[in-house]
Amino acid sequence: MISPNKVVRLKDSALGKTVFILSQGSAPIGVSALYQRVAKNFDSIDQFLLTLDLLFVLERIDIDPGTRMITYVD
Repeated sequence: MISPNKVVRLKDSALGKTVFILSQGSAPIGVSALYQRVAKNFDSIDQFLLTLDLLFVLERIDIDPGTRMITYVD
């Protein structure tokens, strides 16, 4: 789930999981390397990718499809 509700707690939602990605620093990082760092905080790679999508839509990260690098937006 993207947002918390009566069934899904904030810490289990994609919105709640954004902190694990945003806390990795401000240096550009590859998608694979980032997943290796934060995988223990996600139930699946699908949940990780959903969280990346959410951060992209919220304009908190930028993803270069050519290099597969994530850049944090200030």
